Amino acid sequence: MKPNSKTIQRVQRFMRGRYGQNDHLNRFLTNLSLLLLIISLFLRTQWLILVAILLLAFGYWRLFSKKIYRQVAINRGFERIWLPIIRPFSRFRYWISQHRHYKFFTCESCQQRIRIPRHHGCVRVTCPTCHHQFKART
Repeated sequence: MKPNSKTIQRVQRFMRGRYGQNDHLNRFLTNLSLLLLIISLFLRTQWLILVAILLLAFGYWRLFSKKIYRQVAINRGFERIWLPIIRPFSRFRYWISQHRHYKFFTCESCQQRIRIPRHHGCVRVTCPTCHHQFKART
């Protein structure tokens, strides 16, 4: 499809003034409905399929809603509950990615934590806070 085709212009006109955000709540609703659909394949229950379809319908209703401020307020309320639950896991994921690429040292004089890229051999590290220098092996 060409970037300036009439279909894309119609979709853009339709979405003008609508919420259209794939925010935390919409992603949660989509992932939860997908999980319920997968579980319903193994348990063979119809009510799980109905709940998953209702969750998807609510997500799309939010997506196409013209009451933008209301949808933002609903998402903020959800984030107030959801982010404290998920924060330890995202911090752990960040910690894993950092320790894969960097080695961490502590300055002997000021206890400042210093991050040095791995696989640089023996380097002289200068503390950015107190300018104390020491040798370290990365």
